[in-house]
Amino acid sequence: MPPIPTGQNNEPQITLLRARQQVWNEATHLLVVQLILTVIIPALVSTVGLVFPDVRPWSAGVALVITLLDVSILDRSQRQKLKLAAKIAEAFDMIVLDLPWNRLVAGRRADPEVIAGAAAKWARHKGDEKLLDWYPPAVAKAPPHLSRIICQRTNLWYDATLRTHYGAWVRGVGLALVLALFFGACWAGLTVSLLVTNVLAPAAPILTWSMREYFRQKDTAEAQVTVKADAEALWDRAKTGQCKVAECTDQSRELQNAIYTRRSTSPLIVPGIYPWRRPEMEAQMNYGAEAFLTELGIGT
Repeated sequence: MPPIPTGQNNEPQITLLRARQQVWNEATHLLVVQLILTVIIPALVSTVGLVFPDVRPWSAGVALVITLLDVSILDRSQRQKLKLAAKIAEAFDMIVLDLPWNRLVAGRRADPEVIAGAAAKWARHKGDEKLLDWYPPAVAKAPPHLSRIICQRTNLWYDATLRTHYGAWVRGVGLALVLALFFGACWAGLTVSLLVTNVLAPAAPILTWSMREYFRQKDTAEAQVTVKADAEALWDRAKTGQCKVAECTDQSRELQNAIYTRRSTSPLIVPGIYPWRRPEMEAQMNYGAEAFLTELGIGT
């Protein structure tokens, strides 16, 4: 097994990352469409209805159509893209972390033709600079079975932290939009009946989406924290020699099962949040890896 920092920046691993990012981007594009339909359009329709009363009777119908489209097509398509991205990410981890593929958990591998096509799309428009050093380079200083645990624990911390912050942001934005519409309706002097039927009902998709996303992200983050605790317990045993190399590998494979399940089922995050948070979180991630190395007496 080559050191993780070396192996992750070589082919075919970089091709796998290109493909994974391309499929993930396609899934987030669907999320953008979903946001436009379920958040922006209802907000606009409700706002216009405050000024132009003739629009109000159409608002509830628009909201119903949007809800049906969201549930029947958009959300389902996102799930399919997300599962494919998870399979490609798993293939990357199996090479870099030197773990066997678990078909019972991940099913069949993604077709190589699909991977090649997605990687080519990414390469036509994007560079590889943001794909390099996917895991902290410092882990090269630790033995392979220990560096693997650090990488898995880092993965879990990163995802849980990002989702916790994003979930809180989504809930706040959703509530703020609904409250703004409510006070706007009050300012317009609508009766309670008109307020409910022509403003709050059409705006329901906004609150539905934001609260659904908040609880999805919250549940995912809490599950990640639980698995992270398992990774840290494995680390404590491994660093003191209570867990032999073969046993550590088996237990890392079990951790990877949980990581794959999370990747294939977790909700998406809207574009812009990850790049915004990335510099700060990557600095924290690298610091955390160094802290674990310090426990081994390796230092920086």
